[in-house]
Amino acid sequence: MARRKSGKDKLGAISLDKPDFGQVLSFAEELAQPAGSPDIMQLEGEIAALAAEAPVSVGAPPAQSAAALMPQDEAARKVLEKRAQAIAIQAGERQDELHDQYLRFRLGAVERYGITYQYLEELLYVGNLTRVPCTPAFVSGVINHRGELLTVLDLKQFFRMPPVERGDDARIIVVRHGDMRAGLLVDEVDGNEEYLNDGLSSPMSSEGVSNMEYVQGIHAGSVTLLDIAAIMDDPALQVTR
Repeated sequence: MARRKSGKDKLGAISLDKPDFGQVLSFAEELAQPAGSPDIMQLEGEIAALAAEAPVSVGAPPAQSAAALMPQDEAARKVLEKRAQAIAIQAGERQDELHDQYLRFRLGAVERYGITYQYLEELLYVGNLTRVPCTPAFVSGVINHRGELLTVLDLKQFFRMPPVERGDDARIIVVRHGDMRAGLLVDEVDGNEEYLNDGLSSPMSSEGVSNMEYVQGIHAGSVTLLDIAAIMDDPALQVTR
């Protein structure tokens, strides 16, 4: 409780029996661990013990810097440093969960798909594709890519989607899985997004994709993430290195 000083003191000057650490540290409480966390509960106990042992007098108006209310002794500072480190570790772990990314692209008129970055090598403009005789319909052809023949797969054909005329936005996405590499023909590349590994919805059949064994999951209810490893391991694919 605050008490007013005697008449000899300046008007408005007050003293505190002990500091109100709840207000001083309110900025940290919003980032603290959930209630019942052992580490934070221990640190809060240490702060309370220090507050009981070291009363602080404050004669400055409330408008003065809040730094004047912070504990000045070394022991109290170490307790606050421990608390900050514990909160920083939690925030870092939560941030790490968001670091998986995928490249988003369009197949057909409106459907969106994605390929995780671990399989991506580069993007190419669609040049001259040379058709290879006696190959499945989903093999668009081969291109000369830096002196090597690169097989290009038409994903619309692979997923048995309705054909759509190729436009100027079409691209070839070069992917690699193990020692196998191929180009994937798509209608448009329109960005990238982050996702949580455990936040994907279960695969479900769409208008075009019915072979769900090649789908990793659904992100945000609208983007189908493809399982490139499963596609490249398909025995029907003959990929030229």
